[in-house]
Amino acid sequence: MALIFLMAQAIGTWPAWGGESTHKSIQLTRGAMASVPVIRWQFGTISSVEWQFSGVADCDGDGDMEVVFGEWGWDIHCLDASTGAEEWTFTTSSFLYSSPAIADCDGDGDMEVVIGGWDGMVYCINGSTGNTAGEWSFATGGSVWSSPAVVDLDSDGHPEVVVGSYDANIYCIDGQTGMEEWRFGAGNVVQSSPAVADCDGDGELEVVVGSNDDSLYCLDGATGAREWAFGTGDMVVSSPVVADMDGNGNMEVVVGSYDDSLYCLDGATGAREWAFGAGDNIQSSPAVANVDGDVAMEVFVGSHDDSLYCLDGATGAREWAFGTNADVHNPVSLADVDGDSKLEVLVPNCSPWPTVDTLYCLNAEDGSLLWGKGLANDVHSPYAADVDGDGCVEIITGVYGGGTLYVLEDAGNASGCDEPAHDGGSKDGSGHALEFRAMGQSLYLFNPNPVQVSIEIYDASGRLVQNLYDGLLNAGGHTFIPGTRGAGVYMAVLRYGGGMRTMKMITGGTKWN
Repeated sequence: MALIFLMAQAIGTWPAWGGESTHKSIQLTRGAMASVPVIRWQFGTISSVEWQFSGVADCDGDGDMEVVFGEWGWDIHCLDASTGAEEWTFTTSSFLYSSPAIADCDGDGDMEVVIGGWDGMVYCINGSTGNTAGEWSFATGGSVWSSPAVVDLDSDGHPEVVVGSYDANIYCIDGQTGMEEWRFGAGNVVQSSPAVADCDGDGELEVVVGSNDDSLYCLDGATGAREWAFGTGDMVVSSPVVADMDGNGNMEVVVGSYDDSLYCLDGATGAREWAFGAGDNIQSSPAVANVDGDVAMEVFVGSHDDSLYCLDGATGAREWAFGTNADVHNPVSLADVDGDSKLEVLVPNCSPWPTVDTLYCLNAEDGSLLWGKGLANDVHSPYAADVDGDGCVEIITGVYGGGTLYVLEDAGNASGCDEPAHDGGSKDGSGHALEFRAMGQSLYLFNPNPVQVSIEIYDASGRLVQNLYDGLLNAGGHTFIPGTRGAGVYMAVLRYGGGMRTMKMITGGTKWN
């Protein structure tokens, strides 16, 4: 008899930088950009645009997407994602390096935008109106570069906001009231953006974040107590990624350091599993996916040595490298932008002013160049999402030079690309076939052998909205009943020892149609 899992609401994960709280930075919907894309629209600001971009969501509940971003000119902008028309602007009192998280922070069914400012404030802004009436702001003791994560850290059904500050503290703030729940004092500035995951398999969430005191910290999500710390040879500005890198069922943490190294650590203990040495510091945050169908993940990370590296997630061995002739100091992201059912990696870079820099799109399996798009000086973090509801992803990226946000799409304005990308095979770790399909209002999985799996639900923008299961499944048939927060198109993602399977699902409310 099939084992049935009833999941009425999301478990512990809310939108954050990179699309979800573990920072893997993968978009699963496909695109049609096999050649150099064109500019769908662009929005000019008075100064540099964002750093770690992920602000794409339906902010006002009208069924259409918005793009939200900050700029050095003190403003937070909310734009119609299809046209680039401005819907609202919120002005802070200083620069904005932080990127927004978009979530229902107070449980009222409406979205809020949460972002940190160089003025030391964390702002919670009404997603429909762009003001703080009925919302909140929180004062830290220093500037906020770190991008916040919005996550239910203590499993009480209400999200918290976790973010770092230049006052050397990591703050946990009640998402509904804006009141401090806990803080952890690091030894120096916290620029890194926190990742949130169950790092040690105990069923509770941890917060993992770097500091300029040359350390990476793993904290108990409910209390802020330190579980472990790992010292590097220089400051840790890079934001960590949490994933099972080697397919053994246990989580690892991957992060870069200004000591020119990328580290892979045991998620439970913080012990080093491997390190990779680049030719200069690693400020960029890594992205992680399985692109070749074996058991191990691949890690993609840029360096100030003007290179993008692809590493074997199990060993840290270099699989390939791509030279950009400019610093890669901002995060990369992964998406199937050309619709070939294989992932590509989007690579930003930065040359000395006023050089025009290029957004590179590489084939993730071998590092070959698919295309490059010249934009302006210092291309910032790219992000792939279906901004206009046509079933094909577009690319959103900002630049330093000229202060512009760009949305790029294929020249033919294709539609209906939304069969999901795959990042692995269709067999379990023993080589046996898995069955994964929709069955009425549920998802059905048959595995012939015991296998370590995770099943997640993503929305159309690539955000993780629900964790259905994460752990070891006994052999046999298993039925999972998702619960979503609203109508729309979603992606069910099964990850297992042999790779990944995905399935598009359409829901009219809280159950699949």
